[in-house]
Amino acid sequence: MIRLLVADDHEMFREMLRIALSRAGDMEVVGEAGDGRELPNAVQRARPDVLLLDYKMPSVRDFASLLQDIQRLSPHTGTIVLSGFSSVEIAQRAAEGGARGYILKATRLSAVADAVRAVARGGSWIDPTLPRKIFDIFQSRANGPAAGPLANAGLTRREREILACVAEGASNLDIARKLCISEQTVKTHLSRVFAKLNVKNRVGAAMVFYGRTGTVAE
Repeated sequence: MIRLLVADDHEMFREMLRIALSRAGDMEVVGEAGDGRELPNAVQRARPDVLLLDYKMPSVRDFASLLQDIQRLSPHTGTIVLSGFSSVEIAQRAAEGGARGYILKATRLSAVADAVRAVARGGSWIDPTLPRKIFDIFQSRANGPAAGPLANAGLTRREREILACVAEGASNLDIARKLCISEQTVKTHLSRVFAKLNVKNRVGAAMVFYGRTGTVAE
């Protein structure tokens, strides 16, 4: 079970996430925080696997420093930054602080759950609707496992979204249904992903996504 902590100053938004994500079946909300003063204590008590953190939290002077403090308190916790805005500044501060995800509040809840799973497994997740410039800034500066080979692979947003699904173990048919595209289109994108990552199969692609190295079984 993935342990979550939700930090947002809007109680109704926290409640929505708590209810929706608890229904996913593989995650539970073990703590909440409404401002920057509460957050460190909440993290220390709950020791969550993943922290969903609103960018505009009250009582936060330096967002990157807050993220670094959280990392020191609970090194195994992966942080996903939530925001209502697509911003280069947010991407930079999130990456500087070591966050492993950046998603928009307007995204579908199923995508939030996908992001949580990816980060809980050691990967990272950037909202595929974000502009390429923001995507590249975050990936190139992030401290998470997806920095490095993946950051320099030149994948498009769609290719990264499909790669994230592959890393979650989804089949081509599952991906096609989820993204509302044809199965042949998924296969075409995957061929390009394999070529850009210089891997031969889905296992190799998943290893790059999670920042792992080594010999991939054929």
